[in-house]
Amino acid sequence: MAAVQLAGLVTVAAMLAGCSDQPGSRKPDQPAQAVQTFSEWLDEAAVQATTTAEWAMVARDNAIIVLNSWDFRLIPLLKQANPRVRVWVYKDLSGVRSDDCTTRDGQCGACPPGVRDSAYLSSGMGYCWVKRVHPDWLLDAAGTGRPFQFRTYPRTWETDYGNASYQRQWVRDVLADVRGHGWDGVDVDNALTVAAAYGAAAKYPTDAAVQAATYSALRSIGPALHQAGVPDVFNVGYATAFPGLWQHWLGPADGLEEQFYLSSSARPDAAGAAWGVYENEISACAAQHKSCWFHAGEYSAAVTVQTRQYALASYLLATDGRQFLAVGGATAEPASTGLTLGGRLSIMFQAGASWRRYFTRGVAVVNPSRSTLVVPLDGTYLDDTGRPVKTITLGPASGAVLRTAGNDGGGSG
Repeated sequence: MAAVQLAGLVTVAAMLAGCSDQPGSRKPDQPAQAVQTFSEWLDEAAVQATTTAEWAMVARDNAIIVLNSWDFRLIPLLKQANPRVRVWVYKDLSGVRSDDCTTRDGQCGACPPGVRDSAYLSSGMGYCWVKRVHPDWLLDAAGTGRPFQFRTYPRTWETDYGNASYQRQWVRDVLADVRGHGWDGVDVDNALTVAAAYGAAAKYPTDAAVQAATYSALRSIGPALHQAGVPDVFNVGYATAFPGLWQHWLGPADGLEEQFYLSSSARPDAAGAAWGVYENEISACAAQHKSCWFHAGEYSAAVTVQTRQYALASYLLATDGRQFLAVGGATAEPASTGLTLGGRLSIMFQAGASWRRYFTRGVAVVNPSRSTLVVPLDGTYLDDTGRPVKTITLGPASGAVLRTAGNDGGGSG
């Protein structure tokens, strides 16, 4: 099968000769650094079911934890377990929810007198506030003239995220939440790229119109949060469908999130050229020194070992240490538990149809092709069982992280 090519990714052919030497003979480009992981806890049932001891474990296992606004009381508990953990708040960019009110069941209804928005919101502002003060910010659905409810999320109503006044109000309200409750950053969801993501809005009926509106929000909101000392990451949907969009949108943001890195199901579903597109996202983040997030697989514990190893090894090929990885559901074991590979000895490089990257204490190997490969390792490494190997057989869309002999710092994820 033809070798996979990554457009725009610098691959130095001359280093292939150097890789035939023992990796330890080369000087690492930075000190040892663990893989950074993040965990998003947006399912309230899962939050309520988690014990204090389990929260302590989550805090120790992750660098960043994302919660809904109303779960701010968990911040001290998490930081007591791990003073270095950062706790971020989730906020929707392009919608407001009509079940974020102070009524017994949370439902806002038509916002009659006496019904107020909750002080803790999943959106930038309250539904009733928008309905009373800025009803023009509630968009109509294309073709119906009725207020636009998100498809499959009927209590979320699309807002005019491309409106400059809306963007300024969004920043004011979100910063008030951040400062009032001690959040460390903002996870901005629904940075839309396609008109049909949740149905189409009359004001933004095409992908081009949606992207122009969203990018204007990034240019307004990203720098405003950054200048306030609040880091941000924008969750961008379907970025791989639009060449160059990810790289362009990185500019005004502290980072972007790829919600389904290499897989949107239990098993890998990106191979060949599609794998290269995802790798280019990580490479772009490293090149621009951005702290991007990459989540692989469906949000479930059912994500396969193959998916976890494929995601971890592929991530290690391109990261510069500023990015973050998650695999599966919030309760899944972090992909990098116990993994210590040391400093980077090389950039990622291609040998045949496989890709590799050497570290002082291990190597990441990926087969993004649709064929089984036998990959020589240019040295002796330990597999998952601790057995020394000089070659590894990788099935289609799979990867492995192997330790050098004598490295007791963990396995392949």
